Amino acid sequence: ALADFMGEIRGNRVKFDPNRLVLTAGATSANETLMFCLAEPGEAFLLPTPYYPG
Repeated sequence: ALADFMGEIRGNRVKFDPNRLVLTAGATSANETLMFCLAEPGEAFLLPTPYYPG
């Protein structure tokens, strides 16, 4: 349903795959999830300030 809604509000010019959508509680958790996906074990990321730690 969410993928269809997102397509509709964009005039059906874009198709969204519901299997590739990730919902988060906000931008901070979205960035954190992305970093966990991109980082290899033992790697670190530098975050600029200001940063809201949640």
